[in-house]
Amino acid sequence: MPELPDVETVAAMLRRRVRGKRIRRVRLLTPSTVRSPDPATFTRLLRGRRVQQIVRRGKYLLIGLDGGLTLVAHLRMTGDFEITDPKMPIHPHTRVIFEIDGRHLRFTDQRRFGHMDLLTPQGLSQFPGLSRMGIEPLGPQFTLAKFREIVRARRGTVKALLLRQDLIAGIGNIYADEILWRARLHPARRIESLRPDRLKHLYSTIRSVLRTAVAGLSRYGRPVGRFLAAREQNGHCPRCGRSLAVDRIAGRTTYFCRTCQR
Repeated sequence: MPELPDVETVAAMLRRRVRGKRIRRVRLLTPSTVRSPDPATFTRLLRGRRVQQIVRRGKYLLIGLDGGLTLVAHLRMTGDFEITDPKMPIHPHTRVIFEIDGRHLRFTDQRRFGHMDLLTPQGLSQFPGLSRMGIEPLGPQFTLAKFREIVRARRGTVKALLLRQDLIAGIGNIYADEILWRARLHPARRIESLRPDRLKHLYSTIRSVLRTAVAGLSRYGRPVGRFLAAREQNGHCPRCGRSLAVDRIAGRTTYFCRTCQR
């Protein structure tokens, strides 16, 4: 599933290519992609709207339009946006086509898990996926003091902590593994066992890993990270060379090094 760096990369592409453009027409090839409002209202309300801003919130894309409407999109496992010439053949997995000033913005989604909602300001403020979302780990509000506040009195594993979207937004399974490998922390390590220096190191590692991934991704490439690359290529720890362990931790398939991570 796309995580913060992937979604931020898509948002950056849309900011470069779509911001300021007007939506001339919307074609729903798979109406079930739209959750709200109904498909007919969705296409009618979008017609003629100008794209004003594109931001990422956690794993969501928020496309702000004139008139106060916001198009909220979640890519889920296989969703993606691409800009194409209208004459290009339509891929079988294309679900929605936005005709924007002589170009097509096409939403493709092989597994059909991605979804969109067109929301008013009130609807956006009450949207469940966003209203309960935690702090942005790359935002200025995510300070070491704030991280310590989040962790304080928490119980459970560090892997589970990183996956809590209501605490820290946007980190998913694969980047949690990269972060914990870089921080030399076993994913099943108990949060309450972390000394202040280890907590500080984990905080800086979260920001470092995500910044590097955002800077290194060019659209939907492979995940960025030494540990993630090693996991895909040979299954050996980039630090000590030993075989990586695989276990189910925090309900997710988790890769780690038994030697380097404590």
